[in-house]
Amino acid sequence: STKRLSYLINDFLTVSRLKSGKFSVELGESDIKNVMADEVDNLKEQFKAKNIKLKVNIDNNLKKMKIDEQKIRQVMMNLIDNAMHYTKPEGQVEVTLKKDGNNAVFEVKDTGIGVPKEDQAELFSKMFRSDNAQTMRPDGTGLGLYLAKKVIVAHHGHIIFKSELGKGSTFGFRIPIK
Repeated sequence: STKRLSYLINDFLTVSRLKSGKFSVELGESDIKNVMADEVDNLKEQFKAKNIKLKVNIDNNLKKMKIDEQKIRQVMMNLIDNAMHYTKPEGQVEVTLKKDGNNAVFEVKDTGIGVPKEDQAELFSKMFRSDNAQTMRPDGTGLGLYLAKKVIVAHHGHIIFKSELGKGSTFGFRIPIK
């Protein structure tokens, strides 16, 4: 809970930096595999408590790369946490990190509620939340996906998103390995 509160505060600080034009990424050599493993470990007990199966795939071919570890950590946690909250008990979340050419690809695929087609174009807008997401999790801020996109674009990457209402979603990112 403390860690989640810390991430929420960081989200608000990042939005403030974006508004003031002071947002930047601080690249440093980091092992993205360890970052993902840490974030998955932080949420494992919650997955068990919610009776959601968690499957994890990490490609060991990924080496250290230049990323803003704290910001990438926030993005990963947010995407995994969202998948957990929008997946019903006995559902499944699969988290994958792999090397694809000169890119690191991180994906979170769930069997959750999905995103209505009419909401998909606005999904990465600040403070936007689908009606079905608000119903299932009324305490969300609508900042996580907005900030995720800003962080990934700042890393010269791309957001991954696919969804089908009632069948689940895939969220993630592709960033160049430097």
